[in-house]
Amino acid sequence: MTQPGLDTSFVTEDLYTLRASVAAHAAEFGLADPGLSRLLVVATELATNAIRHGGGSGRLRLWRADGAVYCEVSDEGTGIADPGTAGTQRVPLSEQGGRGLWVVRQFTDEFDISGGPSGAVVTVKILI
Repeated sequence: MTQPGLDTSFVTEDLYTLRASVAAHAAEFGLADPGLSRLLVVATELATNAIRHGGGSGRLRLWRADGAVYCEVSDEGTGIADPGTAGTQRVPLSEQGGRGLWVVRQFTDEFDISGGPSGAVVTVKILI
C-alpha cells in the first residue's frame, strides 16, 4: 500500500525547510533512527546535487510503500553521463568533491538513476 507524502520543488534557499519537511514526513511514515538520519543525509545530498549540477533547482518526492520510504529527487540539468557507474567508486580524500552519490549508495537499500540530457532522476529506498 502506498502512503502519499511530500511532493515539492526547491531552490537553494529552501534546503533547511526541505530537510525539516523530509524529517517530519518520514517520521510520520514510521521511519526512525538510524534510517531517519540516513534519509536526511541522502535527501540533503541529492537536493544539493540538483542545485549544484542540475540547473539550480529541483523537485523532491517522498512516499511510503511496501515497508519502505522512497525519496526521489529530479532536476533539469544536463543529466549524468554514466548513471550505471555514478557513485560506485569511493573518491580519494585528496580529491575535491565527488563523494555525494557514493555516500547516497552506502546509506540506502536501493538506488536508481535515470534520465538523460534533460535532467536526472535519482530514486532511493530505505527500509522501515
